Formats: sequence, C-alpha cells, structure tokens
Amino acid sequence: MEKTIQGGQGSNSLFGSNGDDVIVDPTGNDWIDGRAGSDSISAGEGNDRVFGGVGNDHVFGDEGNDYLYGDLGRGNPRIPAPAILGADNDKLYGGPGDDALFAGDGRDSLTGGAGHDTFVFQFHNPLPGFDQNYGPNAEDHTTIVDFDPAQDTFAFDAVGLGSDGLEANFVNHAGPGNQVDTFYSGPANGANGEHVVVITDHSFADGSAAARDISGEAAGDIIAYFDNRTMTADLGYVTSENHVEDFAHLGNVQSLLHLAGLGLTASDFMFC
Repeated sequence: MEKTIQGGQGSNSLFGSNGDDVIVDPTGNDWIDGRAGSDSISAGEGNDRVFGGVGNDHVFGDEGNDYLYGDLGRGNPRIPAPAILGADNDKLYGGPGDDALFAGDGRDSLTGGAGHDTFVFQFHNPLPGFDQNYGPNAEDHTTIVDFDPAQDTFAFDAVGLGSDGLEANFVNHAGPGNQVDTFYSGPANGANGEHVVVITDHSFADGSAAARDISGEAAGDIIAYFDNRTMTADLGYVTSENHVEDFAHLGNVQSLLHLAGLGLTASDFMFC
C-alpha cells in the first residue's frame, strides 16, 4: 500500500518508507529522500535536493533551482547489478528553474523543463540487470528528453574533480572553467583526436561504428552521433580503440539534420 507523506510550511527534511511512497512538499528549500520503493515525489517551490532511492521513481523538482537524483545520490557507492534487478528506471522532471538532474544506473528519463539545466552523468557504464520489459542485461541508457544547447549543459563526473573519487569513472578532460579542453563538430573525416567529437555528416549503427570512422580517438573520449537504429542522437564513451559504450540518448533529436542543427559547442560539455 502506498504511504502519503505531506510536508508543511518552510524548509523540511522528509524521508520515505521502504515501500511505495507519495511525498509532497509544496514550499521551502527541502531535503527529500524517498528511500526504497517506487516513489512519486513532488518537491514544490524552493531550491530542493531530492533523492528517489532504490526503485522506479518519479521525481518532480517543480519551481526553484533543484538537485534531483533518481538513486541514492552522487556520494554513495553503486549497488551491484544482481541486487538492483534493473529496478532503477527513474523519471526526473526539473520544472521551472535552473536544475541539476543526475543520471544513475538504470533506464532513466530526464526532463529539465524551463531554465538553464545541467544533466550530470557519473557513470559511462550503467549497470545492467533484469528489466521486465527488456529482459536480462538490457542496455540501460539514459534518455534526455529536452536538451536545448542554448540553455542546457552536459556534465561528466570525472575522478579528481568531484568528492566521490573512484566512484566517478569519466576521464578528466576539463580545460579552463571545467569546459572540455578539445572539441570538434563536423564531418567524421575532419576529427583527429579531440576529446569530444560530434559527427554531423552521416549516421551509424552504434558508437563503435562511429569511432571507426574518425581518427585519433582514445579511451576517455566522448562521441555524439546519430543512431540510425534508434533514430536518436546518442552519447558514447570510448573505452578502447574503436570500441564505444553508449550511455545516453537525446530523445528530442530525431534526425541527422536536427543533430547538426543543434550547433553543439565546447561550452555544452563540462566536467565536474
């Protein structure tokens, strides 16, 4: 049975049960932890920090500059795949305001809403588990629903920059201001060793095919390309020469022309 938890006026700390909770706090700068279970959390007005916890959570930041996590949060260790059983397919909705939405393990969906939002990735290799819709060892890609390069940013959690040390597994390619140090966008044959490459002249069946079409890529590089199987733009992480792990889809990019038209620049890719 669902448990309803209602916050009051002011800034509150609310904690869910180990079951499925509905947590609502209309005002204040709140700290909300849904804990275990498939929770629905509405943080309301204010600058909130919300953790969905283990389970398939729906997290709404509503108005304010919020930090939203579908899982246990950036500072906590990963839960081994057999324990989570693919049960961390979360939906995060930032709402109005400048929000930070953190992708976790599982098949997450992140919607920033209005404002200057940051989509943060801690892992380039989400843990596979059993997903009732997709079967065992399903690919657990994050979907970013509404990325807008005019106001939004990707951020990659690199060892040595955040407080979580070895729990972060992106390579630090930060330049001044933590913006990516080298960037390229254009035809595949023009790329040569940049740390973020956006390929805009043709599509690919997967990230490894995209890596084979450029030169000079190395472990730790990030490739953005159009996937002609899923018909979305994908973000992939180079793990070794000509091998890429895809970790995110841009759900609002549905053609190669649209990807090229986004006009992605180095300022859209940050390390934290």
